[in-house]
Amino acid sequence: MFTGSSGINAEYGGKLKAKKVAALMKSLKEKFYSQNSSKVVMVPFSELENGPNKEKVFNCVLVSSVVPMGQTPFVCICLDAHDTCFAVNIYNIDTFKAPKLGDILTIPFPHRSIVDIVVAGEAYCFGLIRVDSPFQIMVNNRQLSNDVLAPLKLTTTAMT
Repeated sequence: MFTGSSGINAEYGGKLKAKKVAALMKSLKEKFYSQNSSKVVMVPFSELENGPNKEKVFNCVLVSSVVPMGQTPFVCICLDAHDTCFAVNIYNIDTFKAPKLGDILTIPFPHRSIVDIVVAGEAYCFGLIRVDSPFQIMVNNRQLSNDVLAPLKLTTTAMT
């Protein structure tokens, strides 16, 4: 479903035009993300290993998103600088304060997996990055503010 180039996004109802996607992809530049004064290596999605990737970081542009009706995760469809399409699940983020179309996400120490499913007899295979907290990413080269966490939701059930 998400494998392939950015042209696939239009097939699934993405709202960004091809020229806008091309301009966003051009703006993706290698940046260094430092934590504890140590540099990490900027890599494309294809060079990430399955599971956690220590000392690695990558940039991607958000080209589509799925709003989960108040539930987590917030699902982003992204492209990296090599035109690789993949999903990013961001947990515990308020959907009203989530990244928007065209935002550049910088994800340090990404946790990558491959999703391989069959729906109605059709096979889908795509890459996925898991982000456990919105504080683990940067949006447009800025850390997110403290108010981006999803509001606490308490559900009760009456016992009879």
